[in-house]
Amino acid sequence: MISVVGFGSLLSERSARDTVPGLKNYRLVRVDGYRRIFNKVGILFIAGHGQAPDSLEVSSCSTEPCADTSIIVAQFDCPVDQFGELYEREHRYRWIQVEARGLDGALQPPARMCTSYSDLEYRLNKCVTDEEYHDRVGRHYEGRIWRDDILPFPRYLKFCLVSAASHGDEVLDNFIDTSFLADGQTSIREYLLERSDLIPSSLRERAAFTRNSQS
Repeated sequence: MISVVGFGSLLSERSARDTVPGLKNYRLVRVDGYRRIFNKVGILFIAGHGQAPDSLEVSSCSTEPCADTSIIVAQFDCPVDQFGELYEREHRYRWIQVEARGLDGALQPPARMCTSYSDLEYRLNKCVTDEEYHDRVGRHYEGRIWRDDILPFPRYLKFCLVSAASHGDEVLDNFIDTSFLADGQTSIREYLLERSDLIPSSLRERAAFTRNSQS
């Protein structure tokens, strides 16, 4: 088994099982020293969900080092023969090893987690030829993958919010407070104050959002 940490759509166990049907021991943990950041162009949103390549609302979630921050994430065990599918799903990312601890503080096995890359590193290390890059990215989108001026793809952000909220208010609060726009300055909580239309209707009465409206 390969231990994996998921921080965005993989906060949904159902989504994780779509890719890794044989996963075991799905649970919540903390990873210290990282934050989430919506700074990666989601090629799938363009290729599979009809988003315009020139739209700014096209980002998916990554991670980056951030001292004094702790993200609540999902950890699970992936069968070795199913890791290839997960690797393919997360192809644009760099994989790193992180230490995780349970919500009770208990140390967990080291896990693999996706984190931010650069366009040059991606082309050098993940795409063997220009033809492979064109097949994976270029035929759908011609710009940079990793950017500081993009915004979350609305459907994806809503899915992440619902997934985090399914684990309770603490996880939802952690998600919106430790996730940032690509600018690195604006938290998702702050962004949703401006874009309340992106809050799923099923979550609008949750404390994370009613607290904001009453303050």
